[in-house]
Amino acid sequence: MPSAGSSRRSKRSWPGPTRSCWPSNRRRRPRTIGAAVRPEGTTSAAWPVLVAGTITRDDVRTPMGANQDGLGGSATYFTLAAHLFAPVQVIATVGPDFASTFRKAMPSAGVDLRGVTEASEPTYRWNAVHDYTTGTTSFETSDQGAYRHFDPLLLPDQRATRIIFLGSMQPRYQLQVLEQLEHPWLVAGDTMRLYIREQRAALEPVLERLDYLFLNGAEAMALAETTSVEAAADRLRHRYKLRGLVLKEGPRGATLYRAEEAIHLPALPVDPPTDPTGAGDAVAGGFLGYLAQVQHEDPATVRTALAYAMVMASFTIQHFSVAGLPGLTWAAVEARMATLEAMATEAAG
Repeated sequence: MPSAGSSRRSKRSWPGPTRSCWPSNRRRRPRTIGAAVRPEGTTSAAWPVLVAGTITRDDVRTPMGANQDGLGGSATYFTLAAHLFAPVQVIATVGPDFASTFRKAMPSAGVDLRGVTEASEPTYRWNAVHDYTTGTTSFETSDQGAYRHFDPLLLPDQRATRIIFLGSMQPRYQLQVLEQLEHPWLVAGDTMRLYIREQRAALEPVLERLDYLFLNGAEAMALAETTSVEAAADRLRHRYKLRGLVLKEGPRGATLYRAEEAIHLPALPVDPPTDPTGAGDAVAGGFLGYLAQVQHEDPATVRTALAYAMVMASFTIQHFSVAGLPGLTWAAVEARMATLEAMATEAAG
């Protein structure tokens, strides 16, 4: 696998709609498969993507209102975003109180749930209040429930999956998944400040085996032990020899740091943004799902992948819980891609 280079990069906007920025392998003609409309040939041609993460039962409050008992979790949001691009294999656990809710939300085709176990303990419970003024999440509490005794086991065919996403969960579970993989092409992961602060020793061997890392600015600065986002990005990319670092910036979009460049894309305007929960996992789902579809990684491809990531996040924040993702059509995704293309062209202007 190629490793990150040593040169520093200047931040620049995503280029406008030139031929090189919109490669010919970007498929535009959709067809219907199951409950979703997908690019031509997605199911047969795309690599499967494996996600190991959480299924949660969320109580969330935002300035737009409150939502109780909403379906959430990194595995849930990632799957619903990525399955439009590629088949998804899910490794997770859920309690008997929410197993039916989770399975009903999953698409009828293109999602492999053999790795989802039903535990005797209740579903992981997560509570949070999102403050739009400060851009922070406060009063965040959780009860791991079913994840107290999670034992993520991959089936023989899943161990050979080429693209992996380790959603935010205890590092020991992430490492257990890593140790079962057989020569993956790309391994990406996410974490949170709780694990950076309290389980750093367990987190390090996971980070050392990642190719891509998805974080927000606060997480990146905490992990790099610096007060500058730019310094954190540079330090983390070199320390862990990352092929890519995606910094999620909420309403400001996201920046992808690679060996020779930093690609920034704005967030698509959603007025009002109802609930930011899960947007980061949708970013990862759109990004990795597209790479699984095209089975290639070069500057033009990762630019397009980041654009799809922004699009999937925009659908996520439009509703509470996962309501913005099931039944999403490829035509709707492409319409927002066109909007984002116009925004990026104007910004580069």
